[in-house]
Amino acid sequence: MGSQVALLHRISNIVSSDLELSKVLQELVNLIMQVTDCDACLVYLADHQTGDIVLRASHLPHASEIGNLRLRMGEGITGWVAEHRSVVALSKDAARDARFKSFQSLQEDTYEAFLSVPLIAAGELSGVINVHHRERHAHTPDEVALVTFIGEQMGGALEKARLEEQSLSAGRRMETLAAMAQTISAESYLERILQTISEMLAETLDAPVCSIMLVDDEKRELVISAARCSSPDYLNKGPLKIEDSLIGRVVREGKPIIIPNVLDEKQYRYPELARKTGLCSLLSVPMTSRDKVIGTVNIYTADPRVFAEDEVGFVRVVAGQAATAIENARLMSETLEMKRTLEARKLIERAKGILQYKHSLTEEEAYLRLRNESRRLRRPMRDLAEAVILADDLNRKDSDKPPPRERGPEELM
Repeated sequence: MGSQVALLHRISNIVSSDLELSKVLQELVNLIMQVTDCDACLVYLADHQTGDIVLRASHLPHASEIGNLRLRMGEGITGWVAEHRSVVALSKDAARDARFKSFQSLQEDTYEAFLSVPLIAAGELSGVINVHHRERHAHTPDEVALVTFIGEQMGGALEKARLEEQSLSAGRRMETLAAMAQTISAESYLERILQTISEMLAETLDAPVCSIMLVDDEKRELVISAARCSSPDYLNKGPLKIEDSLIGRVVREGKPIIIPNVLDEKQYRYPELARKTGLCSLLSVPMTSRDKVIGTVNIYTADPRVFAEDEVGFVRVVAGQAATAIENARLMSETLEMKRTLEARKLIERAKGILQYKHSLTEEEAYLRLRNESRRLRRPMRDLAEAVILADDLNRKDSDKPPPRERGPEELM
């Protein structure tokens, strides 16, 4: 009786705490290990966006599998339990069950006994608890009921912690978007804006490489314009042909692509670089302006990652901001060029008028003289026009000066 009260007290403390998701999961694993005296425990959580079941906690160390190992609903015993919300208890030869799916990286899959229990929160599936014994083990009704009870009690705490984690993640993304908007409005140099965007994206998504590539319409290539990367080798790679490259597909189709492992893709042009720098998954999103793809934002991860829908949506928003910055820079460049052209035209017109007056030339003759001299000296007509105007201004100033006063004999002494 005392142990049951202690267990309830411990569960109550966890449920009422403000622990982050990873710590709540670890507390759940520790509880299961304690009450079942098992050799291993795995906890999977439901990814409601993809419909998968994802490994999120374990007693044995599985650093590379946590967050990355996924099962579809109905796949393996774990997926079956999730789909049917029913308990599966196998006292021996668990791997021989027709529903069993083995993973080489999980040594728990070699154990004899297997108990799998659904995690339910507010009537909805939250995840699955898997309990493993190395040797044969008969799961008593009390043991199954106890694991089920812990799952029911902890399901709410897990859901609460997961919502808080998602809220914090969304908050960080909103802060990133706000910072990017401020950068775009404050900076005037496109290269600096794009570099800042790539660095913020890499930091927010915990990505070793984030690059922004722009389309060269004449050469039909993608060229790196900005990048945050852990290896300088990435910056030295050449342009990508749009027609036959993996990221070029984003330009051709105008929609994002998600690649679980770039090394498995024949169209990926730099497999050796990916191996050397440890790149794995890729998310590439188009930058669109005026219904035309002008570039891509590319996110690489070091470990296999299934990008969630909200992550893809976040990168699409950032790609839109980057496209806006590029469009604004283009418009500003065109405006400045028009301004310079107009100013040059005014200067040339003024210089023509001076030449016409001083040398009795027609307008066409004055223009031809400026043009021919420009070609001879290999200087822009604007420069020559400015020189003509400056010389005329100096001559006018000299003509306005009073003539020098003659000195008397006494001043020459």
